[in-house]
Parts: sequence; C-alpha cells; structure tokens
Amino acid sequence: MTITYRPLRDVDYDALAALLNAADIADGRAQCRVAEEIREEFESHPVDLADHTLAAWIDDQLAAAVYAYYLPSEVREVRCYVFGAVYPKHRGNGIGSRLLGWGVEKAEHLLRSSASDIPKYVRVETSRTNTAAIRLFERGGMQPIRYFADLHADLRSPTPPLRASAGFRIVPWDLARNEEARLVRNAAFMDHWGSTPTLPEWWSPQITGFGARPDWSYFAVNDDDAIVGYVLSHRFENDDELLGAKYAWVNNIGTLVEWRGMGVASQLIATALARYRAEGMQFAALGVDSANPTGAYRLYESLGFRLWREFVTYQRVVSAY
Repeated sequence: MTITYRPLRDVDYDALAALLNAADIADGRAQCRVAEEIREEFESHPVDLADHTLAAWIDDQLAAAVYAYYLPSEVREVRCYVFGAVYPKHRGNGIGSRLLGWGVEKAEHLLRSSASDIPKYVRVETSRTNTAAIRLFERGGMQPIRYFADLHADLRSPTPPLRASAGFRIVPWDLARNEEARLVRNAAFMDHWGSTPTLPEWWSPQITGFGARPDWSYFAVNDDDAIVGYVLSHRFENDDELLGAKYAWVNNIGTLVEWRGMGVASQLIATALARYRAEGMQFAALGVDSANPTGAYRLYESLGFRLWREFVTYQRVVSAY
C-alpha cells in the first residue's frame, strides 16, 4: 500500500464529496454533499486548494483530506477551523493524525498572519459519538469548549398555536434587502459564542447559493418596515434517500436584541414550518448551540423540535491577549 500526500486540486471535488459523505455516515452525521456545494463553499470564503488543503492518496484513490477554514475578523476573535475526514476503512493507520497535525499547523500560521490584537483560536468539531476523533483531538492538546445539537420536528404533528403578535408582521424574504438582512444578522449574533460579523461574500451564498430557498424564507418587520428578525431556509434534496424523509432546514434565524421575548422568532419559525408542510416536507431541522444565551433551545422545543444528534467543538488557543 503506497500512501502519497498532496494538496487537493480542482478535479478532486467529486472525490472529496464521496469521502466526506462516507465519513459523515460513519460518524453519525448522515448527509449527501455534492461537488458543486463544496466548490461554492471553498470559493466563497475562500479555501485555497494549493495552500489550505492536504490529501492522502492510496494507490491513486483519495483516502483522507484536511482543510483549513480561516475566518478573518477585526472584532471579538479570529478563528480558523480545521475540517477533515478519513475513509472508515483507512482509519487507525496514522493518516488522520498526520493530516490533523498539518491542519493545525496551517491554521496557526494563518491566525498568526493576522495583525489584529484580538484572541485567536484553532477549532475542530466532531460528532459526540466519534470517540476516535475525540481521542485524536485530546492527544493534540485540544480542549472541549462548546456543545451543539441538531434538532428536528416531525411536520406531521401540528405546530403549537401561538399568541397574536403586536408591533411586527411576517413578510416574504425580499432579495433586494439582502444587505439589510446581513446587518441584522450581525447585530443579532453579537452576543452568541464564537460569532463574528458575516461578510457580504459569505452571506450571499447562504441566500442564493446551493440549497438556499429564499422563497421559503421570511422577515419580521416593524411598523416602520425595518427588519427586526429573519428566518432563512435551505433544502437539500440529495439527503432524502439517506435520511429516509424529506427535510427542510432552518439554516439561520436571528432577532434583534431589543425585539427578543416578543414572539418574533416563534412567529418566523411557525411561518416557515407551515410553508415546509405545504411544500410536502416531512421534517424540519435546525442546529443550535446547547448553551445559546437567548433560550433558543427551549423555544425550539416548544415548537415541536426534539434532539436528533449532538456535536462537540474542541479548541486550541493561539493567542488570548
């Protein structure tokens, strides 16, 4: 068995998608990603294939890969995530350890290249059931820092009735207001752990890129027609066979601080769920920080969402200032 290492190339997206899908299924996060989706993600941030990736090849077949996902920021913190995967049949022979070491070193280099004097962190994440990855992270000197969960709601069950709202109304997403929505998103997430402002080039693919359904998305606007909250929906048809059902995703939801506790988020989600049902969806899903400061977890449970799968984020501090 001959193992060679080189960066990913533009012709490798299909092979990378197959690798990530096999690893996700084995690690309890079943999804079916395609080359188009990954290419869009890499190009929007961007991930430089030649400099930010490394892959292991066994007899000319992709066996494992790692990439650094650098998120520059001028406020709060700078992060670089290290994502990677090893085909299940090739695990246990040191490939994952070598790639993780390379990825962390690359992440630290990218973080140190930032001139900003704010905290800098390398982060990795995995399913809470992936004990092998957790051991690998801990041997690398990383510490668990945060827990997340995917929740889902069976759309065959009715959404609990909501009280009438006052001071705002729910309207369809308007693509002409994408920039206003981005600014609302940034303001709404300022008190969320690990959140920094989303740049325009990162925001646009979330609205109109792969899987995005702006036609299933909504704004909450006040009496002056200003956006005070939003819900952004996604739909990934490629996942249906794997999951055994049609899922719609609440990809992102945010409410301005001064409008929290007034029913904005619950009305937005209820409106989205009604649309999902009308479109023939069987489940709705969303991701949540288990320690979200807004009480979002309790809100989602009140709307019929239940725990589906859990994840953990590990961290290495590069500079704490």
